[in-house]
Amino acid sequence: MSEFEVWSVLTSFLISNAIYTAAVFFMVWVAFRAANQVAAEGGNLVVKILVTLFAVGIIFNGLVVSGNFMLNLESTALSLQMIGTENPNALRFIAAYGGNGEPTFSLFSNPINVAWWVVVAVMMLSRIWLTKNDS
Repeated sequence: MSEFEVWSVLTSFLISNAIYTAAVFFMVWVAFRAANQVAAEGGNLVVKILVTLFAVGIIFNGLVVSGNFMLNLESTALSLQMIGTENPNALRFIAAYGGNGEPTFSLFSNPINVAWWVVVAVMMLSRIWLTKNDS
């Protein structure tokens, strides 16, 4: 595989990742709308559980997108390292994402992203489960 092919595969992945990320963010919006609806109408226990499961599923998908993103960046760095490129841009990419051995998938590969999803989860779930104070 040539360096051009490695970069082309990464570019294709980044396009598909962006589309999937947009879909996940749309579903986050849907989940917030559902949580607001439950809060406004005082949904029963079954509805609260269903909306909670929906929200947790979306958060899981967001973590999967992030994990795949980091996995593919690290895999690209490994591929560039294996072909022995001397391109300065490729060497910077390898320095940023490579050198950690064999790439592995992890839902928690990016701590900042994980923290963001925790905030989203707390916002959604608190809207669903906490009672509204009318005082």
